[in-house]
Amino acid sequence: MRVAVVGIDGTGKTTVLRRMRETDGIAAIHAIRAHEDPASPVAELSRMLADASAAADALGGVHLKLAALALQLHLYGPAERQAAGQGRTVLADRHPLIDPLVYLPLFGRIETDAEPGADVPAWWQKQDADAARAVRAWLRECSGGEDPWSVGADLLQLGTRPPEEMFDGLVRRYGVSAPDAVLHLDLPVAEAVSRTRARARSRELHETTEFLARARQGYEAALEWLGSHRPEIAVRRIDCSGRSVPEVAEQVRRVLGDLGSQAVSSHDARHHG
Repeated sequence: MRVAVVGIDGTGKTTVLRRMRETDGIAAIHAIRAHEDPASPVAELSRMLADASAAADALGGVHLKLAALALQLHLYGPAERQAAGQGRTVLADRHPLIDPLVYLPLFGRIETDAEPGADVPAWWQKQDADAARAVRAWLRECSGGEDPWSVGADLLQLGTRPPEEMFDGLVRRYGVSAPDAVLHLDLPVAEAVSRTRARARSRELHETTEFLARARQGYEAALEWLGSHRPEIAVRRIDCSGRSVPEVAEQVRRVLGDLGSQAVSSHDARHHG
């Protein structure tokens, strides 16, 4: 079973999955920060891409932020196939087909420059020289060229399309299939902002109260759309407000148990009906 764990920044997705990987033996993969998995074969490249994303945050460049995101999401498919091939339940911290339904339209609302100007050279210069070479090589492999601005512009354009077209476009770009289920870790925005501000790492371009509030609404709308147009994907909400990591992890276990039981019942009904 492949399960996407989604929600706004600050809900504790990464921490909960790390705990469950250590205590439950599940496979935990990460759609954006693959290096959060210590066993990831692309951990070093993922760290370089995280630095490239941070460089885009420093410049305030939406196109470059989305270019880094695109390169990060291209790492997901191989990781998921490897984990699923081991026959275990796979929990994904975010998903290339789900989270962009929320975030691409929101990034499209941020005022952007029509032309890259000096941003692209500045972006490369902000990265370590060796890392920039690795990122540039990955950019060529993923896009066939070396223009990050156009990669970001492509995702921005996709974000203007209806959800159905966005979903199908993401499938084509990243070569992944829909998860069996989506767990929405939900948290009030005030709590999420408090948690993100307590992080050691620098804040990201989208970690503002206004943006997180819109993202929370975006998740509600996207998951409602999934329920209507992709009913084969089970959608469950988990309230994280005031709950500790162990408490949220226990809620995730319960939902996974319910989903597993339902899958067995459906299989038996099909074969004995």
